[in-house]
Amino acid sequence: MTNRSISKFLAGLFTASLLLSVAGTSARADDIKREGEGARRASLDKLELKAFKAELWSKLSDWSSGSAPGTGEVDGKVVVVCMWADWYAPCKRVVAQCQKLAEKYGKEGLVVIAVHNPKGWDSAKKPAFNKDIPFYSATDATGEFRKSLLSDQDPDVYVIDRAGQLRFADIDKASLEPGIQALLKEASKDAANINNTLAEKAKADEDRIRRSESITNAVDMTALPELDFTAPSAEAYKSAKWPKMPKDPQKVTTPDDEKKEAAEPPTPIALPDAQYITPKPALNGRVRLVYIWHPDARVAFNDMPAFDLIQKQRGRDVTVIGMLSIVKEGNSTKTLEADPIALKKRVKEFLDNHVFGHTLMFDLSNTFWDSATKFNTFSGFVPVPYVAIISSDGNLRWAGWQGLPSYDAALEQVLRVDPGVAARRKVEVEYMKTKTSK
Repeated sequence: MTNRSISKFLAGLFTASLLLSVAGTSARADDIKREGEGARRASLDKLELKAFKAELWSKLSDWSSGSAPGTGEVDGKVVVVCMWADWYAPCKRVVAQCQKLAEKYGKEGLVVIAVHNPKGWDSAKKPAFNKDIPFYSATDATGEFRKSLLSDQDPDVYVIDRAGQLRFADIDKASLEPGIQALLKEASKDAANINNTLAEKAKADEDRIRRSESITNAVDMTALPELDFTAPSAEAYKSAKWPKMPKDPQKVTTPDDEKKEAAEPPTPIALPDAQYITPKPALNGRVRLVYIWHPDARVAFNDMPAFDLIQKQRGRDVTVIGMLSIVKEGNSTKTLEADPIALKKRVKEFLDNHVFGHTLMFDLSNTFWDSATKFNTFSGFVPVPYVAIISSDGNLRWAGWQGLPSYDAALEQVLRVDPGVAARRKVEVEYMKTKTSK
């Protein structure tokens, strides 16, 4: 694919998203995340939107209720199947999560079935059955139940809809409750018709994209001018649903601590304006994705192409900035090169041999580093590459290690709710309409 065709393709996708945003329609067909990668994920996807085989329940034994739930207990209900092992701590947390969901949504039609690993059942602490809470447990003594659902590592969680179809195969635990809420809102007949509904939506989305091609062909999205727009109010930013900061796994917090943190105002975090290595980028109406790097810190250095790809793919909404800071590599006490003259020479040599499409900056006084890393140091250790996601009003919305599972979701959420991004997009759509109408 040529650079021109790539630009056109990305522009087409972006234009479609603009039109959908203005129409008030979500461009994402499904916000529920799944686990698994590659061939396994592809196989799991094939299990979804198909009837869950009722005969699989017969593979389970030693039910907590004395026998398997009857059709009256599961028909027309949303059923969560949790694969677990009592001897593995992460499983216990997920089982506890599922039990709370059964207590919370049982009256609305949720049933939870915890299926123990073939190993360790005899010595496992078995969940007690309570007839008032739709939570059952059993053991998969032969492993055939797991094998049929392609479960590879406990805890894996699956969700069946009111029509008896497997809707979410190996769902991400953070998406479990939103997924349950969505399926509980469906009537059985709507769940049964989901394949037709999705097909109709896919056709409608395709029609929107085709209609947007006339705009894409007339306006080069990569060459749009910077347009003036009315900045959103402080209240608009305050009312947006921003992601939560990741937590230090070693730090114990109470519910009161969490409430206090949630009530605190966002932290303004400025960029050192005079320290741009590359030309100053456009910032108005854009999210700033800032990552910490240093030529000697190989972990962050090696991830630079990935950040560059984000800039190329999301360049109209995100400004990606590599902030060169004086960091310590890993847990060692080895201080990396700190001499400004030597660093500037090395960066010049680096740029002579590498071409990136995103912005690079110096932070040799560690001003940005000190501001961004004080929120999430993981017991004093700053993991690299460390990332800060800053909304278009200049406030820090997420900070932490790039490898955290919440990183991708946080970036998506900030882009989705940032009022400045929405305001800029709206003006760009109007601009494109005027261009194509002439």
